[in-house]
This record gives sequence, C-alpha cells and structure tokens, in this order.
Amino acid sequence: MGTTKQHLYLVAIIPPEPVYSEIKEFQQYAADKYRSKEALRRPSHITLIPPFQVSEMYEEQIIHFLTNFSSKQIPFELAIDGFGSFTVGVIYAAFVENERLKKMQKELILSFNKKFKVDGGKDSGRKFNPHITIAFKDLSPIVFPNAKKEFDDKLYRRKWMLKDMCLLRHDGRQWQIIKRVEFGAAITNELAFEF
Repeated sequence: MGTTKQHLYLVAIIPPEPVYSEIKEFQQYAADKYRSKEALRRPSHITLIPPFQVSEMYEEQIIHFLTNFSSKQIPFELAIDGFGSFTVGVIYAAFVENERLKKMQKELILSFNKKFKVDGGKDSGRKFNPHITIAFKDLSPIVFPNAKKEFDDKLYRRKWMLKDMCLLRHDGRQWQIIKRVEFGAAITNELAFEF
C-alpha cells in the first residue's frame, strides 16, 4: 500500500481589492528600499490557522469542515489602522482591535485541532495578533529602525466587510488558494445590493 502525498496547508483571510493590491505595493516598496522580499512572495493574508502538514486524502474533509464552520459565521467589519512591528524585525499592517475576529479565530482553531491531528501548527497556541506582513524576518536589523520609523509615520486606513476565509496549499514554490469559503450571510448581503 503506497503512502499518500503530504501537503502544507494554511487557513487565512485574504483581503479584497483594492486592499490586496495596496498591501502588495507596500511589500514591493519594502523589497525595493529595504531588501525585505519574503512577504512579497506570499499572498497578503491574515493567518487564522498556521501552516500545517497533512495527507492530501484529508483535503476534502478539511474543505467540508471549513465550509460548515463558515456557514455559521455572519460577515463583520475589519479595519486596518496604520502599521506596527514585532521586535524580531517584522513590519505589518495593523488591525483595529476586533473581538469578533478573535472569537472566530479561537473557535476555528479549537474545533479544527479537535477534529484533525496534523503535523505543524506549532504556533497555534500563540496569542492571536491579526496582521498582514509588509516586511518579513529577512529585514536586516541594521535598516529595521529606519523602516519602522518610515512605516510608523505612514497613514493607511482601510475597512471592509469580512465575508469569507480561504484554504491555501503550498505547491512547492508558492501558496495557492484552493478553496474560498463564504460566511453564511454573505450571499444574502451581496444579493441585497443588486436592487
């Protein structure tokens, strides 16, 4: 009996346009000016479940789990307000404190870990700090203070209604969105705007 292929997966929020492209521009700027290119190589996202490795035979079960979980969620507003940083040298787009997002992520990760025994997800016990990375750990400690000051001084505010989450799979080179699962009320809300 052959073994099934293992894949690396990630569950995340992918911001809509134009926020997605604006974040990509900030990442490109950090790559050009500060030589921090790692964030640019990944989709702009908020991590809900950190990368985990599992056999591809469980992919459909994971999609079913996420679809079921998302069907019980109601869209809510997310807001970015400027930039922040971690002491390790990461610069990110910072989110306004959001109890609904924290509660949803906690419920998601607890029910996911209960249902699936996966390799990885070592960060799943860490405090959830929603952010979108602009400059990653490849940002040199020498240029970090200048980059941090520059981004601290930038004004960037955006809001959107969170209506879905995504399952991503790493193809060996980059992350690909393989399934976008909509929140239960998202379809109804979109239809309401057509009239």
